[in-house]
Amino acid sequence: MSNLFVNRKVALCLLMSLTLMSPGCLSLLSMRELMEDMKEDPKSQSQDTRVGWDYTFDTQDIESTEYTNESEFLIDPTVSQIEIFFDASIGDAISDFANETFPGLVEEVGARYVEISVWEPGEYPSGTPFFTERATENYEFTGTYLNEDSSPFEDGEWILTVEARGIGIETPIDILSVFDSFTVFVTVIRPCVHFDEIHEDGECTNLIDLE
Repeated sequence: MSNLFVNRKVALCLLMSLTLMSPGCLSLLSMRELMEDMKEDPKSQSQDTRVGWDYTFDTQDIESTEYTNESEFLIDPTVSQIEIFFDASIGDAISDFANETFPGLVEEVGARYVEISVWEPGEYPSGTPFFTERATENYEFTGTYLNEDSSPFEDGEWILTVEARGIGIETPIDILSVFDSFTVFVTVIRPCVHFDEIHEDGECTNLIDLE
């Protein structure tokens, strides 16, 4: 890489940093002028933002325990789609083999489940969720939702929540070992722009930040 290109790239980065610190319309005007001066055409890409959890219960006894969590994610007008992945593994060893060997064990352990919900702004916790699903056995779900004119996403802070109850037991007899677990992720996909002069490979600037 030539010293001329390196110096040009450093200068562009410094100019962009100063531009971002400029107030209001001046910053936007300078940014547009900077883009127009770049030789390479910008490349349209997509930027993924993901929230969620991958959790395994570890109780070491037959009494189930509860797990709850929540996470916020931002939806803006440029978001093109939302992807939801939900996978639950609720071991069946207790309900089958163990309960035949020790009658009444299932009732002693109690209910085991995973329930996830995705909430639009202002709906959590007493409103109606955008999406909700409850698993009481092994389960997998993948869903894609598009931001269309007929059903646009509500702009603002959305919330992903999970409520779960399960057990995690390791025993000398493998068939009696049970580790309930779940994975839930929400991926928000929005457009972004890559400029060769200022971005490394895989980097880009969200389109909404350039408007």
